[in-house]
Amino acid sequence: MKKLIHTISLILSCISLFSCTNSQPNANTRIIETSTNTTAQSQPETSPKTETQADTSTATKSVPQTVSSTTQKSQIPQTKVPKQPEVGTVKELVNGDLLCYVTLVDEKGIEYNEGASFEICAEEAKFFNKKVRASYQIESVSDCQSIEPCGKTRKESIITNMEVLDEKSSTKTEDSKSSKSNTISNGEWTITIGNTDSWTGVNNTGNLTYKGCDSQGKCINLTGGKISCRDGKCVTGWTNGDYLYILEQPITEDGNSPSTLIVKKGDSEILKATGLK
Repeated sequence: MKKLIHTISLILSCISLFSCTNSQPNANTRIIETSTNTTAQSQPETSPKTETQADTSTATKSVPQTVSSTTQKSQIPQTKVPKQPEVGTVKELVNGDLLCYVTLVDEKGIEYNEGASFEICAEEAKFFNKKVRASYQIESVSDCQSIEPCGKTRKESIITNMEVLDEKSSTKTEDSKSSKSNTISNGEWTITIGNTDSWTGVNNTGNLTYKGCDSQGKCINLTGGKISCRDGKCVTGWTNGDYLYILEQPITEDGNSPSTLIVKKGDSEILKATGLK
């Protein structure tokens, strides 16, 4: 009987031990399943954040492109057409190698230097110190470095016609007896120099007028005279086509030294009159 009880107890112990052993894998299985489910559930929560960040990054990259496009449009250069006065007072007409150049001063006192056809400079006496209305046209002009032809031209708006608006000039003429003009003579030649206050004291400046008459009463009028003083004398020069008119006067304390008139054609001296005072 005791042996039977001992045997039964042994059997029950083995059964109990076997049950405990099998229960551990089940527990581990439940732990793994729980961990897997927790991980799976946490992933959907982070996914929307990743997509949002990607959208934000894409949007951020698109902004510089828009700004760049706007900047490029704003940087397109705009060509400004320079203003050319229609009405003004003619202060100077100078023949250049390629064009005639007219200095106009408008009613606001602004000075302009405009290109013009050579026919305008040919009528200098008509327009000088006169209020005019200028007409412009687009013309083909030489694009060379000097008067010698090079085969190059350019389009430029130049003065092709001028109309005198006011025959009354406010400036003093060469016949004026004011202190701003000076008449000298040697009995054979009489010369009146006007607009002497136009000289600024700087060499090769001024816009002096010239009226020279011989003993027979034949006269010539010139404009655009410029003064240079060096080497003990002052020289005033005027150009008239191929001719150059020069008045030389030594520099003295009283300024009353006699002057000499020299007329040249090219390099040849064709007249020299001394003792003008």
